[in-house]
Amino acid sequence: MLGGRGVLAVLFTTIFLLSTAPIIGAQEDEPAYVRAESYLVVVHDNVTHDSGAYTQGLEFYQGRLFESTGKYGESTLREVNLSTGEVIRSLNLSGDEFGEGMTFVGDEIVQLTWKNGTAYRYDMDTFEIIANYSYAGEGWGLAYDGQHLIMSDGSDVLQFRNASTFELVSTLNVTLNNQSLNRINELEMVGDLLMANIYQTDEIVAIDLVSGVVVEHIDASNLNSSGGEVLNGIAFDSTTQSLWVTGKYWPKMYNITFTVPEPDIQDPPGSEIIEEEIITSTTVNSIFSEAILFSLLTLTVILWAMNLKDGGPNPPDRGPSE
Repeated sequence: MLGGRGVLAVLFTTIFLLSTAPIIGAQEDEPAYVRAESYLVVVHDNVTHDSGAYTQGLEFYQGRLFESTGKYGESTLREVNLSTGEVIRSLNLSGDEFGEGMTFVGDEIVQLTWKNGTAYRYDMDTFEIIANYSYAGEGWGLAYDGQHLIMSDGSDVLQFRNASTFELVSTLNVTLNNQSLNRINELEMVGDLLMANIYQTDEIVAIDLVSGVVVEHIDASNLNSSGGEVLNGIAFDSTTQSLWVTGKYWPKMYNITFTVPEPDIQDPPGSEIIEEEIITSTTVNSIFSEAILFSLLTLTVILWAMNLKDGGPNPPDRGPSE
């Protein structure tokens, strides 16, 4: 059996392992993720927009503005005069089709429908249907990154589709601050990032297409919808390097950029002292904990060594003493 010092050695070893296990576990379990940068919208200009348009998709092509609108019996594909908001030409969808997102692949337009499972490809100049494609699930937003069509369906998943055949190639889950981001709606490529409206919110996000992580989170609640419905519609004009947004039934389109928000509340007097005390206290506690653990380990080693010097846990019988 173990001697008294052997028992103490085992006891202190157990205490040491139990005390360090939570620390090691916490280091392994701490989540590592990219937190999105927060921005606010800055308005630089506004133009007239058709307040009767239930905007589902918005896109520039060589400085010309195109729009897809929704609602059964009211869905259209149209070209719009940016300066006046006037509809230059329009194509009506079938009464049982609900128009959704649209984008350009070269000089051809691809437009989604909501629940019909049909996407149409049009000649840009004539709006003549060149091809149509079938897909499972709902169609929401659509963008083109130069290689694939990127489609949203109202979930947290982006679908990458062949730009010629519309066949599904791959999918990507989207997260915001380590949480799944649902209701991804209208889409627009701006540089290497995919901009997206989040349905029924005043939020715009910028998504990294390699990781699916939202790297920018934009609060657009300061835009005036003037009686319209939800924010929806993002279009980047590469000829002027300008970004435009609008919404469903909005009477205006806005030329915007983003800015970092200022702190809402100034730190009260003395907060620096409090913060310094908290940091100091945390540092002292950390040093104190490390000192205790080191002492326990040292004591354990010493006791174990002494136990071995005495002959181990069961020393040989040396006979009666003189």
